[in-house]
Amino acid sequence: MKLRDIYSSHIVVVGFLVMLLGIGNWVAGATQITKYQGLLLKIAQTGLEDNYRNFQELDHQKNEEVLRRINQDREKYNAAKVKLDFYYVVLSGGRLFFLVGVLLTFFALIRVIRQDAVMKIRKLAAAPLKSPDSEL
Repeated sequence: MKLRDIYSSHIVVVGFLVMLLGIGNWVAGATQITKYQGLLLKIAQTGLEDNYRNFQELDHQKNEEVLRRINQDREKYNAAKVKLDFYYVVLSGGRLFFLVGVLLTFFALIRVIRQDAVMKIRKLAAAPLKSPDSEL
C-alpha cells in the first residue's frame, strides 16, 4: 500500500477534515467556556440586588438612577450565561465531530487496506506459476 492510496480516498480525507473541525470546535468551546465561567463568577453576586429594596419610594427618575447599575450587572450576567450555553453546544458539537471523524477515518483506512490486499491477492493469483522443471 502506498501513501497515495490513502490520500486519494475521499472518505479518508473527509474523515480527517471532520476530525480537524471537531478539534477546532472542541478547543474553541473549552477556551470560551473558561472565559465566560470566570466572568460569571466575577459578576454573579454584586450584593446590590437586595439593597434596592431598602430604598424608600423614590420618584421615577431617581429610581432609574439607583437601579441602573443593578440592571446593567444583571444584563451582563444574562448575556454571559447565554454565551456560556452557546459555547457548551460548540464544545459538545466539537466532541461529536471529532468522534465521527475518527470513526470515519478508521473505517476508511480499513477499507483502503482491504482493497490493497484484495488487489495483491488477485495479482498473485493471475501470475503464472513457474515449475522447477521449466527452467531446464
